[in-house]
Amino acid sequence: MSLQPKPVYDAVDSLLGGANTTYFLFHALAIVTVGLADVMVQEAVSASGITPKRKMTTALVAGLVIALQAVLFFTSDWHAMNNISQSFIAEWSYTAYASTTWVTIALFSVSVSYACLNDLRTQPWTVTQVARAIMTLGCLCIFIYAVNSLVGAVQTVLDPSYVMPNWREFVQRVVLLCSPISLGVGLGLTATVDGITASGRNFRDRGLLLRITPLWQRLLADTPELSIERALSPLQLLVVRGPGAHLYRRHVEIRDSLLLHPEQAVSPAERTLIDLAEVRTQAPSPTNHTPVVGTPQ
Repeated sequence: MSLQPKPVYDAVDSLLGGANTTYFLFHALAIVTVGLADVMVQEAVSASGITPKRKMTTALVAGLVIALQAVLFFTSDWHAMNNISQSFIAEWSYTAYASTTWVTIALFSVSVSYACLNDLRTQPWTVTQVARAIMTLGCLCIFIYAVNSLVGAVQTVLDPSYVMPNWREFVQRVVLLCSPISLGVGLGLTATVDGITASGRNFRDRGLLLRITPLWQRLLADTPELSIERALSPLQLLVVRGPGAHLYRRHVEIRDSLLLHPEQAVSPAERTLIDLAEVRTQAPSPTNHTPVVGTPQ
């Protein structure tokens, strides 16, 4: 899509020889993008993942479509027109060429919509349900764009004086804007929410880790053989990855130390801190809703 704006198109095309090669490149990249997006979406919504055979089939089909596009484009007499990217061309060879892209992205939109709707029915998490719904909206926009373009091209061939009505031009612009935004938001929403949730969880784990570390150091000072946790400087505690795992290990080692040496003095505030760490390390994970056992990483 980034090749469509005229200043970008003209600049790229001048680098490629000024023969509208950019127009061919735009369509070819659209096919590649559709293939990659289809593989990515099918991988995301399939519990067992996409099979190597399906990946190979997608790559083969994309290659064949691009080869057909190349034949139709470079053997035509319209590919050197000055306004090739501005309107439909009243030739069947152009309609056949452009249809390879439109039909491909229409099939992609149907395939991805089907996968999203299937996953939507079985997906228990609200955020992912919203993401799938947004992706389905994006696929609907893609389908409308493809059908509207194909119909417009056929009408131009049948009537060279045909001009697409303003309302259809408006629909075309709206769906062309909404489709990439919807797909981008739909694909990234769950990961973004999970990332924000994980960041918040790590922030809380790190704060508790900093608070419990002095107690862990004091209780394990005389029994270092009880510890498998590596010593970390205050700076390392602030930047170490997976603070929850370190919190879990230090909490367990504190419990072990107190079981073996119950005579050690522990204040009520420290007891509260130990209890907080126990609750924290046994809290359910918001991403998989299974207990966080904090096994060493």
